[in-house]
Amino acid sequence: MSAEPIPLAPETRVRRWHAWLVVWRVHRWLGFLAGALTVLLSATGSLLVVHHELEARLERDRRFAPEDATLASAPLRDVARQVAALAPPGYRLLRLLPADEPDAAHQFIFAGGPDNQRWSAFVAPRSGRVLWHGADQALFTPWLLGLHMQLHAGKAGYVATGLAGIGLTLLGLSGLYLHRERWRGLWRAPFRPSRGWRVALGDLHRWIGIAAIYFPLVLGVTGTIYAVTSLRAKPPVAADPPSIATLAEFEPMLATARERFPDAEVLRLQFPADRSGPVVALVVHRGNPPWQKFSRLEFDARTGALKRVRAAEAATPREQFASMLAPLHFGFYGATWVKWAYFVGGLAPALLALTGWGLAWIRRRGAPARAR
Repeated sequence: MSAEPIPLAPETRVRRWHAWLVVWRVHRWLGFLAGALTVLLSATGSLLVVHHELEARLERDRRFAPEDATLASAPLRDVARQVAALAPPGYRLLRLLPADEPDAAHQFIFAGGPDNQRWSAFVAPRSGRVLWHGADQALFTPWLLGLHMQLHAGKAGYVATGLAGIGLTLLGLSGLYLHRERWRGLWRAPFRPSRGWRVALGDLHRWIGIAAIYFPLVLGVTGTIYAVTSLRAKPPVAADPPSIATLAEFEPMLATARERFPDAEVLRLQFPADRSGPVVALVVHRGNPPWQKFSRLEFDARTGALKRVRAAEAATPREQFASMLAPLHFGFYGATWVKWAYFVGGLAPALLALTGWGLAWIRRRGAPARAR
């Protein structure tokens, strides 16, 4: 037989009770102070996880163009020069996001202006027809990302979302402390309506907090890091980009990237801001762990010769740490099940805030918990 647990001394129980009350008050006030912003960031973050699906519905006429499959594809460099004539004066070619599914359009992104603003154009791959062009903020995903990252308020917005990230992290840690003995009841039905709404809502709040604890902690920490790094980012330096006409053909670089990593997906070609810089192909490995998601290939901008390959598994620890920030925070670089887990789990902070407010409102009204 196992030995009976030794009962705690009265003074130990009192100290633990006082510590529990302090943590509970901190938890409650953090919920009040950061709750509204947590709901907003949670909802926008979950929508960003499925942004590809939302774009396909909301912006289908811009992103898809059914064409005759027998037509030859328009040369990408020539299309880039055509699009550049439509871009605002002084903007440089920044990225090419190649079409990644049938009938999808290529997206060319240009950058310029005092704040390095973005301008995009969607082009049908075979005809080279421009389907849409305009400021990035007129598109769904960039607008939503700006709201999520900095509330469309610049540096002040990054300060607010950074504080919200710290608050979310502390809420997760304090919630773990408050309910550290409830893990055994995790799979119990969260509702006990026979004891009143106060108990049922409290059960649901604790159940969500324990079952989805990964998301408040990981999203809080990574969101804070994003805000801090964005605040510390240096202003863009004056660019001296190469002329598009002097760049090597794009198709051989894309083909080389696909040949080197046949089981991966080419996300984009990144073009240099300086004449001496390389063209970089970024490749994502959706089945890899978060710290080994991205491989890079560097090409000579004028000749297209392959200069360097950095496979995801060969990256330095510092590079792997930096590259796992986006996969851990957003979730859309993973397999399909990871993406949908993030979509659902990303709503956990919002549900915790709403159920926490509900509990506070019920307590304020003095609703009693009924006996069994």
